[in-house]
Amino acid sequence: MDPDTPREADRRALLKGALALPAIGWPGMAQAAVAADPLTGPGISLALAQRRAAQIARVRYAISLDVTAADRAVGSVVIRFDRVRDSGELVLDFRGTMLTGLEANGVAVPATARRDGHLVLPARVLKTGANSVAARFETPIASAGAAIIRFRDPADGRTYLYTLLVPSDANLLFPCFDQPDLKARIRWDVVAPEGWTVIANGPVAAKTPTGAATRWRFAETVPISTYLAAFAAGPWVGTTSAPAGGQPITLYARHSRAAEVDAETQLATNRAAVRWLADWFGIAYPFAKLDLVLAPAFPFGGMEHVGAVFYNEDRFVFREPPTLPQRLARDQTIYHEISHQWFGDLVTMRWFDDLWLKEGFSTFMAARIQADLQPDSNAWTTFLLSIKTPAYRADATSGTAPLWQSLDNLDAAKSNYGPIVYNKAPAVIKQLAFFVGEDGFRRGLNLFLTRHGYANATWQDLLGAVGEASGIDLAAFGRNYVLRAGLPRIETALTLAQGRIDALVLKQRPESRLPGDPGGAWPMKVRIRLGYHDREDVVLDARFEGAVATVDKAAGLPAPDYVWANDDDQGYGLFMPDDRTVAWIAAHVGSVTDSLLRAMLWSALWDVVRDRRLPPERYLAVLLRELPAERDE
Repeated sequence: MDPDTPREADRRALLKGALALPAIGWPGMAQAAVAADPLTGPGISLALAQRRAAQIARVRYAISLDVTAADRAVGSVVIRFDRVRDSGELVLDFRGTMLTGLEANGVAVPATARRDGHLVLPARVLKTGANSVAARFETPIASAGAAIIRFRDPADGRTYLYTLLVPSDANLLFPCFDQPDLKARIRWDVVAPEGWTVIANGPVAAKTPTGAATRWRFAETVPISTYLAAFAAGPWVGTTSAPAGGQPITLYARHSRAAEVDAETQLATNRAAVRWLADWFGIAYPFAKLDLVLAPAFPFGGMEHVGAVFYNEDRFVFREPPTLPQRLARDQTIYHEISHQWFGDLVTMRWFDDLWLKEGFSTFMAARIQADLQPDSNAWTTFLLSIKTPAYRADATSGTAPLWQSLDNLDAAKSNYGPIVYNKAPAVIKQLAFFVGEDGFRRGLNLFLTRHGYANATWQDLLGAVGEASGIDLAAFGRNYVLRAGLPRIETALTLAQGRIDALVLKQRPESRLPGDPGGAWPMKVRIRLGYHDREDVVLDARFEGAVATVDKAAGLPAPDYVWANDDDQGYGLFMPDDRTVAWIAAHVGSVTDSLLRAMLWSALWDVVRDRRLPPERYLAVLLRELPAERDE
């Protein structure tokens, strides 16, 4: 999922033993245990999710829906699953408006089974091994606040429907076990008005006329999480790309705006992303088909439903020729959502406390893909300014939080959305890739995706796989970047003697003293630039050993004009330049031709102002001097 903007996200606001980390298991257990009714209370609690994950496996849903009415959908569902042991009653989730005919293994279940958005199946109607549950249901269709969103086009009066079930609204649509680690095979069967097109997770298996409507039957999916289930229905106009050595991709838009859609460009961008990711991960596109829907009034930038990505129409359809930033932002959204097909859909987080993992990874990969496929896009400069800078601002405050955040109930999942999840996470993953090296990182991701394909995993599993592939112990990395709030402040200490470097040392400490902070140093690898006006710059890598990184190879080199301790923006922290460098930046920042380096030096100059080492009026003078010549938006 991709938020409209970082600010909008704010508003909406284990492979066991793999790492020597605290044995947190399924976090939040103690808090969930003290709830008044952890199993059948409102929402989906961690305690309920844990219990069900131990009770059942191999889930399947056959969902039949009729969406020909204006304000409601009626349907039926057959749920098949294996009950792995005799473990008492079993709880289903359902918050739709009406439920009838609930049966388990052919035995009627009384209406009293419904409690607070749940359906309690008594142990007497269940058996060890294969089970079947059936029910008829009804759910609203509305312009907002429903699992099925209705959009009536003001231009021509046509109606379009689409679902949005993240994080736990699948049970608002149909009875299900609505937690990410109970993946299921899903078969959609949708009756829609004649002349409409229906798109769902699986390929179309059959279309059958039925009166003034058409029944669309879809092939069963591979195991997917309920929040990734989706369908869209309406008089969509589709454009299909040529297979070109792979499967075709179809892009759907509403009728009144189809002529405005640059379909071939968008299809080519999605196709290029699929090819790039399949090659980079070493794993082919993992699902049976890929459709794209430009959804009007969609509340996010995009949503990565398996095989049916929904994009925000406003990001993709322009009434006037789009500007370069608009085109690059559109492409970033595509790269983000297509990355999710592997990282989030093929392998899914076990619980939404790991939301940061899938979102952070896809944002990092979007920049990685764009930098490779569109080298003139300055993707890493955008990453610094739009992603990392908001992360630094949030992480330097007393109200910051760790990447991993305890979550006792999925009702509270959206409260975890914000700059730490969406901005710090990709910055940390960028440092992880540099810390272990490109080869180890890619091999680790291949191992992670292969080991947990069509299943679920945690951040410990990811670091375990990357550590195993790279041969680098990532226990301290996980403790400091995932479980610890805040960020390091890195100071540069340069000592000169007779016009040459005597010593170059980087020192780190926490930027803020946060309550409960365990202390210690963040593991980090950085790239240091020694800048010269009369010779080639020298770039050296260094690792922190505890709180200090000594750049031994710098000793004896000529005194540089400036030192920048985070070249290529690989590190995560507030990098504070020494006084010599501050003076050089103030005099020469506008002459730096590399956009990423120039952006970092501007940011460093502002940090020095905030640190009260540079008067604000001096900063403003530099700004006003250089701004007229700046050409990078």
